Amino acid sequence: MLNPDFIGQWVALFLTLVVFSYLIKDNFLYRLAIHILVGVAAGYALLVAYKAVLEKMLILPLLQDPQTNVGLVVPLTLGLLLLAKLLPRMGWVGNVSMAFLFGVGAALAIGGAMVGTLWPQTLASISSFNLAHVGLPGAFNNFILFIGAISVLFYFYFTGAQRRKALRAVASLGKAFIMIAFGALFATGLVTFVTLLISRINFILEVVGW
Repeated sequence: MLNPDFIGQWVALFLTLVVFSYLIKDNFLYRLAIHILVGVAAGYALLVAYKAVLEKMLILPLLQDPQTNVGLVVPLTLGLLLLAKLLPRMGWVGNVSMAFLFGVGAALAIGGAMVGTLWPQTLASISSFNLAHVGLPGAFNNFILFIGAISVLFYFYFTGAQRRKALRAVASLGKAFIMIAFGALFATGLVTFVTLLISRINFILEVVGW
């Protein structure tokens, strides 16, 4: 009897080589591998959403103790109304759910940005110049970060020919900081891709026994 792990390794090897075949030419097997990847990812996401959210947080509480969890009827109703978007003539019914979804999402995004990002970063920027805590080199690095943050804000809000030269100079400095950040992100992504490529090549060599 064949070992399931053995079969899985050779299937993974085949799909890896099929994906690498795109380097030569776009072909049917490559598109098939992409469709398999998307289908498996969608199925896995659907299963996780059902098991971890719908079943655990909605269906089971309503079935086990409906009186205590009667408030869960509201998200259940909104979810069912959202399914009406699948029907062209009944799509307007799901607008209530969509409005609620976007409203809550926008509120969470704004609140998270203010409480979780802007305010903590402001406090950290203020305390980062305390020489007793960070020392002179740390204070210098934090000063560079502070200048970068301020100049980037000026780049987004004070760019234009009608602005003063001083503001345009600060905005240009912010543009330079943005380019440096994008370069660092690109380099990090490139290193990640090369690492993944090396790991795939090592996987191929291990499977074939080289």
